[in-house]
Amino acid sequence: FYFTQRDAIRAPVQRELSTMEILQIAMASEQGRLEAEERAKHAERTKSQISRKREASALGKLSAITRRCRDLEDRLGESEKHATITKVEKATNGKGEFKFAPLRRWCRDNAIEAKDVPDERYGSVKSWPAGAWLAVYGVDLKSLFGEKK
Repeated sequence: FYFTQRDAIRAPVQRELSTMEILQIAMASEQGRLEAEERAKHAERTKSQISRKREASALGKLSAITRRCRDLEDRLGESEKHATITKVEKATNGKGEFKFAPLRRWCRDNAIEAKDVPDERYGSVKSWPAGAWLAVYGVDLKSLFGEKK
């Protein structure tokens, strides 16, 4: 025949499925559902692990920066351990006049040396220990420079 279809797709023949075939289809469907559920759980675990890693990394960086900031404050004479006269004057809003001589005398009497710290105006100034500030002027550096907001 001239018009015959050689490679035509034949319509599927409707037939009854056996019980075994029905069970196999149901098992394949359930297995696919379980695999999808496991993939979702794995994705959630991975996402939360990445989130915890990011949080830990950020906290570690913040801690390192905080330590570095404290070290710089110590070096610049604005800490709980040492402070310059100008830093204390600024922190107390000019309440009281602070002279270096009584602080120096206290340091000599107690065999403690004041630290030299860099200063914009004078190049270098003395940073006096907390004990000297407390004994001579009654200024507690911990309450003055302790907790920052």
